[in-house]
Amino acid sequence: MLNNKWKHGKVHFELPELPPILISLAGIKAISAIVDNKVGEEIVLLITEPREKVKEFEGRDLTSFMLKVGLINTSYGPVCFLLFHFPDPLTGAQVTYENTVNPKDHQQLSIYKRLSGQEYWHVVIADDAGEVVNFFEFPNEYGLKETLDRVESICTKMEGSNFMAAKAEYENTYSIDQLLAM
Repeated sequence: MLNNKWKHGKVHFELPELPPILISLAGIKAISAIVDNKVGEEIVLLITEPREKVKEFEGRDLTSFMLKVGLINTSYGPVCFLLFHFPDPLTGAQVTYENTVNPKDHQQLSIYKRLSGQEYWHVVIADDAGEVVNFFEFPNEYGLKETLDRVESICTKMEGSNFMAAKAEYENTYSIDQLLAM
């Protein structure tokens, strides 16, 4: 396990030079970054939203950060979903971000496998211009490695013909609430 516990107290972070599309698209992205030079490269979960939406996260703590991972077999092949969710620091309402991954694509899974091998998960919240408004650290107690190993094992026996069509069918069939209830 990569020992990446943040040991430097409060600090102002600036994002490295990232493709503008990565910053401007709202949502959560798993990116490779160096948060601490002594630790080196790690996977960071970057949440970007328009400035007016991320203001509520500025200076506030997230009390918990949860993950639900699942596998859906569509008529076009399997889709792996990752739902990252946490209580809104102002209202307590659940905030959920979804990532879908082609479980037959080892390159797509590899970034999450790297994340699963870290002692801590770092979550950075930034606006759509790349200005960081908050940084959080959560101990890695998600069981993601075991889940991804199981997903890969199951998918070796499944046909994977057209991931984009599988993803479209998945998105048209399931809501976030349905997935969280599974």
